[in-house]
Amino acid sequence: MAVINVPAGGSINAAFVGANPGDTIRVAAGVFQENVVIPPGLDRLRLLGAGKGQTILDGTGSPGDGIVVDSSFVTIAGFTIRDYNANGILVNTSDNIIRDLDVQNNGDDGIDINEADRNLIFNVKSTSNDSDGIEVDGNNNYVVESKFIENEDDGIDLIGTNNFFLKNRVIGNSNVGIEVNNGSGTLIIDNVVKNNAGGIFVFSDGNLIFGNRVNRSSSLDAIFQDGFVNNLFFNNNVKNNNGDGIDLQGGDNNRIVGNKVKKNAFTGIELDGDSNENIVDQNLVKKNASPGIHLTSDADDNAVRENTLSGNIPDIQADTPADTNNTFDENDCQTSSPPGLCS
Repeated sequence: MAVINVPAGGSINAAFVGANPGDTIRVAAGVFQENVVIPPGLDRLRLLGAGKGQTILDGTGSPGDGIVVDSSFVTIAGFTIRDYNANGILVNTSDNIIRDLDVQNNGDDGIDINEADRNLIFNVKSTSNDSDGIEVDGNNNYVVESKFIENEDDGIDLIGTNNFFLKNRVIGNSNVGIEVNNGSGTLIIDNVVKNNAGGIFVFSDGNLIFGNRVNRSSSLDAIFQDGFVNNLFFNNNVKNNNGDGIDLQGGDNNRIVGNKVKKNAFTGIELDGDSNENIVDQNLVKKNASPGIHLTSDADDNAVRENTLSGNIPDIQADTPADTNNTFDENDCQTSSPPGLCS
């Protein structure tokens, strides 16, 4: 295995011609105007720039992607990738490490994981791209301690199973902060999701949404689920959003437990449509502009228990026949609510 150096003014793609699996290619500081394609057959390659803001891939006028990854177990680090007409990075393979990058102002996604598995995205900042900050299509991928800021569609757009998103900052994106589509087993843990049009939207079954701060969504709900089952929304802080705090629009056997839901412009927690056999337990629900917890008339066999509520209008509302078709036990209400809903 060898270390191959690319000087300022050299060609990164030319370095691949003589490279072997496991080699390291180090790229000097400077601006490189090329579409970088890591071809098949170079597994375990390392492609390392001099650092963010120092080694710059500039796609001004380029019709393609900034970096395309067609080998596996590749590491890419230390670049700024900007102004490509397509994606900043397109990953077509599994088991790669993408870290310590700035990805800016590209014409499609900042990073596109294309039907690939077990990739690690770490300490990446993806900003002002014309579509998503990152689109993850694949299974068992990991996106950790990265920033997805002011992209024109979603901050994070997910398709796949058993993916993991930890301690990311998802801020100011034009659509949804984090959108979960298809698959199951996604873990969304300890992320900051704020100032997006909507917060965390779930369109699949069996996911964990835990410990996230979802604040100041401008026009849509903070946490929204549309007709899916077996999701757990646990210990999230949902505050100052311009829609509902947590809205289950249909869906069964979901759990909303231990969340802090405060000062949202509509309902704190809402179960509407055919939302059945869900659990709403031990949430703190304060000062929302509409009901703190609201069950619409189609919601049946849900359990609403041991929640602490104050300053909502009212604290709990259950539209007939939801007032008798659901269980309401040991809820501590400080604001007037219909009889039988609070202890």
